[in-house]
Amino acid sequence: MWLQIEASAVAGTYAALVATARAAVGARMTLAWQQQQPIITDSGMNLGVPYPRNRSNAVRATSLEMMRHHL
Repeated sequence: MWLQIEASAVAGTYAALVATARAAVGARMTLAWQQQQPIITDSGMNLGVPYPRNRSNAVRATSLEMMRHHL
């Protein structure tokens, strides 16, 4: 990852953010790609129920703070 080379101080927190986001939505994204019919309307893109974001919001805040401090 380029971030490890260019800004190693923030690479760990950014990697944690990516991993947290993938864990939160990974299974749903896989199911979305496996749908038989493509979504062809804007309203079809609506999730209906929002993803829980408590964990990802906390990790995002930490990552942004590290970036503000080091970049």
